[in-house]
Amino acid sequence: MKIERTEAIILHTVPARERDKMVVFLTPDHGKRKGWAYGARAIKSRFGAALEPLAKVRIGYSERESDEVVRIESVDLVRSLFPAQQNLVSSVSATYIAEMVDTFAPANDPAELIYRLLDRTTGALLEGALPMAVVAYAEIWTLRLAGIFPSLRACIECGGPLARPLRFDSRREGFVCGDCAGRDAFVISNDAADALDAIVRLPVSEFSAPIEVLLEVRSLAGTVRRNFLGHELKSFEVLASVF
Repeated sequence: MKIERTEAIILHTVPARERDKMVVFLTPDHGKRKGWAYGARAIKSRFGAALEPLAKVRIGYSERESDEVVRIESVDLVRSLFPAQQNLVSSVSATYIAEMVDTFAPANDPAELIYRLLDRTTGALLEGALPMAVVAYAEIWTLRLAGIFPSLRACIECGGPLARPLRFDSRREGFVCGDCAGRDAFVISNDAADALDAIVRLPVSEFSAPIEVLLEVRSLAGTVRRNFLGHELKSFEVLASVF
């Protein structure tokens, strides 16, 4: 069998049998994949710390044409998230971002943009960026890349241009103009609207906003996400307890 070699980020692992792990990892070219890491739980595992969650690695794997789960042959550590994980807030933020990406990333299809998002947001946490700003950035961009976050420019009802203040209609699941706004629409502050524009324009390393603005942006992202999924992410409450 041919061995595929690619860059990847480990999303999570699950213990399997006595010595093995099931590994879920994200690649830019093949999206989210699952693979068996045989012997990964052994005391002297050849994988070492390379299978830790959110480690950036070079991974080699083989697969049979009919199998959805690949066999992991080699993993070389490129970047560990261990330094950021020594800070509780950064560690929980990284876990939350990983779950969010795991939820929305496509399986077995190219996922370069969401891979780049995960790579750069975890990198920002390593560089000491404000965790709440990184999380808000990741939430909005994950929803945008999944095609879920509504347009900031056109009314979802009539297609007309939007003006400040922005209004979000939970029932229609999008932004509406003043003429189309009903009782279900709530106003987004101009500061939060500016932050949304900044998230779209700027790399995560350059994005910042006051805490109260980040909370408003995150509240909006949560509304959009829950409307789509029908539930909240498992790590959401854990993150809320440390912010």
